[in-house]
Amino acid sequence: MGMQREIRDFLCERKVATICYVKDGLPYCFNCLYAVIPKMDGIVFKSSKSSLHSRMHSGTPVAGTIYQASKSGYDNTGIQLSGKLAIVGEMPDIYEAAEKAYYRRFPIALAIPGKLFSIMLSTIKYTQTSNGIRHKLEWERLELDVVR
Repeated sequence: MGMQREIRDFLCERKVATICYVKDGLPYCFNCLYAVIPKMDGIVFKSSKSSLHSRMHSGTPVAGTIYQASKSGYDNTGIQLSGKLAIVGEMPDIYEAAEKAYYRRFPIALAIPGKLFSIMLSTIKYTQTSNGIRHKLEWERLELDVVR
């Protein structure tokens, strides 16, 4: 089963994700601008060479959130995600689609040095609270070990 439209639409409408991973037994988190990679159930982000997370390797497990809060704080929508990192330059099967998606969404990023990374999503938990009513959806990738 493919990703539910409601989840995909939310991913496409937002721009900032918080991504977390573990390095040498210590947790790290960072925020990034991202774009959805069409038809691949993944997202792509760019990182400068000087950032700590730019040293992650393909296959690194990651988790993260994408969140939208209302001004009142009562009506909120968000995603909790997990997946595996892939360095776009090392994955020819996703390189073109990831690069095109990112630079189409953030054309100014062409002028900024850095490396593209993708996260091939494994699971998503989507929660939307509106007028005190909570709506939840879950999605899980069917294929196992897509990115090794």
